[in-house]
Amino acid sequence: MSKFGDQVFQFGGMPVGNPDRYTGWWGVTSRFVDYDHGNDGNTGKAPTKAKQHLQSAINASAAGDVIYIRNRDQDITTTDGETILPQGATNWSIPESKPHMSIIGASNLSHLPFQSAGYSVILKGTATANTTPVIDVQGAYTLIENLGFHRGGSTAGGLIALTGNSTSLRALGSVVSNCLFRLYSSTSHGAVYNIDNWFVTIHGCDFHDCLTGIDLYGSASTMRRNRISNCIFRNQTAASVCNNIYLHGSNGQDITISDCDFLGEVPTAITGASGVAGCIYAASAIQGTVVRCNYSDDAIEGTTAPAITANGLSQVNCGQCKWTADSGVGGLEGS
Repeated sequence: MSKFGDQVFQFGGMPVGNPDRYTGWWGVTSRFVDYDHGNDGNTGKAPTKAKQHLQSAINASAAGDVIYIRNRDQDITTTDGETILPQGATNWSIPESKPHMSIIGASNLSHLPFQSAGYSVILKGTATANTTPVIDVQGAYTLIENLGFHRGGSTAGGLIALTGNSTSLRALGSVVSNCLFRLYSSTSHGAVYNIDNWFVTIHGCDFHDCLTGIDLYGSASTMRRNRISNCIFRNQTAASVCNNIYLHGSNGQDITISDCDFLGEVPTAITGASGVAGCIYAASAIQGTVVRCNYSDDAIEGTTAPAITANGLSQVNCGQCKWTADSGVGGLEGS
């Protein structure tokens, strides 16, 4: 029997996070995943009939459905949260044919901001899928919320890949909110990897010592109207981080980075995808804005590495930090 709380509703209810969720008005289905107590033979349409595996719930769902994932039973003798694994040898995926889906962690902490919620329901990639993302999102307007991510065997592709292209909607307009990403060390992709998608929002997420945190890439299409807001980038070890945010590929327009905190050390690793260390690195002529961001003392006190390399960014207005522009060192912005 599932152990979801009594206040989780079967159709369109929103027991965690925003109580004003609209999807239930149109009769979409809520499904439930309980790794320790569910069964894939169940319908997943009620907490007492939860499925065991997330991919089983995704396969059974239709466009617009909401999937709630319960936290695992915790082994109190360990020093880390319990992780949820894929059913077989492949990681999770949301197909292009299922837009407007929501994948939401549902624990007793899921209504709280930042890492409290993200670290209580943790998805871990399988040990055998080392070249694919932990979850591949191809459906437009997907919501990923209240989840932590562990790479498992994944060394490429990202923890979350928003996989777009230049010929269809794919993951356009998707949102990653209130999630936690730890120790992702891929040298080719960021923990959140967005390729060619417009109107993507990454909000309220926590990145801890990821070699590359957020990776926005235009391969065959420009990146437009993407927003990164209210995120925390924890650079505990300078040599473990190359870029917190990396912008590259085709020219992008209106990439906004706002109200983010860059804590700890200024990155010094050059083994990330960009090969150039710094909190924010724009490798292309990205038309973007960086506003109201906070940096650690190390970003102010004369470090040789700039916090921002602003090739093409139209505004850099983020408090004191060392940054460079196309023409060279720009000094201390805001000083």
